[in-house]
Amino acid sequence: MKAPFMLNRLIMIEQQYAKRFTNATQKSYGYIYWNEANKDSYLCNHAVITDYIGLEASLKDISYFYKQKDITPVLFPSLKPNELVELTPHLNNHNYEVELLQHEYYLHEKESTIEPAHGLYFDRLMQIKDDVKELIRAEGYGEWAVKYLERHIKSPGYHLIGGFVGDQMVTMGSISIFEGYSRIDDIFTFRFYRGKGYSGSLLNHLINYNKESSDNHLYLYSHTPEGAHLYERAGFVKLPELQTWRAIKK
Repeated sequence: MKAPFMLNRLIMIEQQYAKRFTNATQKSYGYIYWNEANKDSYLCNHAVITDYIGLEASLKDISYFYKQKDITPVLFPSLKPNELVELTPHLNNHNYEVELLQHEYYLHEKESTIEPAHGLYFDRLMQIKDDVKELIRAEGYGEWAVKYLERHIKSPGYHLIGGFVGDQMVTMGSISIFEGYSRIDDIFTFRFYRGKGYSGSLLNHLINYNKESSDNHLYLYSHTPEGAHLYERAGFVKLPELQTWRAIKK
C-alpha cells in the first residue's frame, strides 16, 4: 500500500538533494555543498541551514569554509516555514543579499490532459555527448551547467531523458528516484524547436516513466513561473507552502 504524501519528507529530500552531484560536508547546523572544479555553479556550491541555534557562529563558519576554497558563500533555503524571518537579520549582519526566487514546487495529483506530439521518441542519456554540450551552451547556460550534468548523470538515481525527432535531440528533462518520492527537473526544449508541444510530451513521458519504475509520489521543481499552465495540464498542483530564495555574500 502506498504511504500518504508527507511534505516534510519532500523537504528533507530537497535539503540533501545536492549530495547526488557535488561534495557534501554535514555540520551541526545543516549542510555545506562544494565543488572546487565547478566554482561558478551555485547548485554545486551552497549551504543549507536547518538548525537556527547559534546562527552567528554558523554564518561565520560558512564564510570561512568557502573563503578557504575561494568560492563565494551562498545560502539556499531549507524550505522550513518562515525561515527568512529567523535568518534575515543575521544574513544582513554578514553582508548577504537575499533574492526571492520564483522557483516553485508541484505535486502530481491528476491525470494529464496533454496530447502527445507526433514524431517524438524518448531515450535515457547515459553520458553528456559533445552535441548535447553544444545545445546547452547555445541556450545561454554556462560551462557550469555542462559540468553539473556530467557529474549528476553518474548518479544511479538520476535519469536524464532526451526527446528526439529523428537523430536530433529537441527537448530534455530529468527524473530523480528516491525512496517513496521522484523529482522532475531540468526540463527545457531547445529554442529552435519550441511551440511544437515537445515539453508537454516530455512531461507525459516522465509521468509514465515514474509509474512504470516505481510507486513513488511524483513532484516537480520549476525554475520559471511561465510553465505553470503546462504543469497544471499535466496534472500537477502547486505546493504554495514552499518559499524559494537564495542569499549571496557581497
